[in-house]
Amino acid sequence: MSVPSGSLSERRRTHRRLEAEALVDHVAGRRDDLVELLRALVAERSVLGEEASVQRIVEQRLRVIGFSTERVTVDAEAALGDPYAGYPFLSYEGRSSVVGRLPGAGGGRSMHLSGHVDVVPVERPDLWSRDPWGGELDGNRLYGRGSADMKGGVAAYLIAAEAVAELCPERRGDLLFSTVIEEECTGNGMWSVLRAGHVGDAVLVGESTGLRFAHAATGVVWCRLVAAGGAGHSMLATGEGAFDRLAQAVAALRTVEDEINAAVGDPDFAAVRERPYGMTVGRIEGGVWTASTPYELTAYVRFGFGPETLPEEIQERMRTAIQDTGVEIHFEGFRARAHNHPKTGPLVDALNAAHERILGESVAPLVNTGTVDTRYADHGLCYGGIGENLHGTDEWVDVDSLVHAATVVALTTAGWTA
Repeated sequence: MSVPSGSLSERRRTHRRLEAEALVDHVAGRRDDLVELLRALVAERSVLGEEASVQRIVEQRLRVIGFSTERVTVDAEAALGDPYAGYPFLSYEGRSSVVGRLPGAGGGRSMHLSGHVDVVPVERPDLWSRDPWGGELDGNRLYGRGSADMKGGVAAYLIAAEAVAELCPERRGDLLFSTVIEEECTGNGMWSVLRAGHVGDAVLVGESTGLRFAHAATGVVWCRLVAAGGAGHSMLATGEGAFDRLAQAVAALRTVEDEINAAVGDPDFAAVRERPYGMTVGRIEGGVWTASTPYELTAYVRFGFGPETLPEEIQERMRTAIQDTGVEIHFEGFRARAHNHPKTGPLVDALNAAHERILGESVAPLVNTGTVDTRYADHGLCYGGIGENLHGTDEWVDVDSLVHAATVVALTTAGWTA
């Protein structure tokens, strides 16, 4: 692109304007490519432990546009010993996160674009109106497990990274790109990537935020409640059994949930809704026959909390609450801390300038009542498209919003690393 003569500052402003226009046009012209990429990602059933095939797609894409790539594995022993990491949940053999790096000329700020490739399982696929792994496009909505959470974000960020790689050869800062595992159960994918040194001066994660920037998210711990029974014919049962004890333990944990929601200390979380910190019993297992008392019953619990509380404090309150029920509690998966990053600063300013250019209004903040990988990055925000039914039936993402997100992220990255 040619730049008219004039003062140095004028030439730079003109160059950046022309560069921005080229980025906008480039991303707009890649809409069909974004859709096909997203459909390919959704088709890979990358539930926990089965992330390898989708990671190969990402790694190949990064290499084609000039990124050097590295596989980062999780050190399970180190994760177990680090209170900032999650409890190792599954074997890490053959499983890894992908990190790409595109060096700049030097002396500039680096940008790390990231997303997770693991998705939650599909419950009752027969209730879906479309194939959960089909990536079917209906108008602007692309359906499928992980389309919104968050393969849509991965596809949009890849298109953004390709645009910057092609049109911004004079960048001074490095561009990093990662796709991580286990965002849905431990966070150890992003933890291991940052621990390996792939930090960046700023981090953007492409979660579906409705084209807002998520600066805060709850903490989460997972636990397994185990209530012992006495296997045998139900005609011999007397008094309460495993289910009764399990119900008492769940009720006791509900009391802790009530207590922390009655004293929400962070005003941003308090403004989200009356009860921002939620507890869910996600799975129950046990028993083999209606007329037999079960040997044991197990309930799997997710417990959310705010930045005024540490995971170990919540865990102790949970232990204390159920101590008289006769139920065992075992912590696993998440021990994620809540975070609330500043709503102002250089990264927010850069994102806002790009968002205003494309959407015509300032970007709005968002508090997420789930947990996200930006908790590990001091200068990290989530920004992505519009999606619905995350973890649910007929999950979908809006393609036009992904094009907007890709354009905003490309402009933000170009300006940040210039």
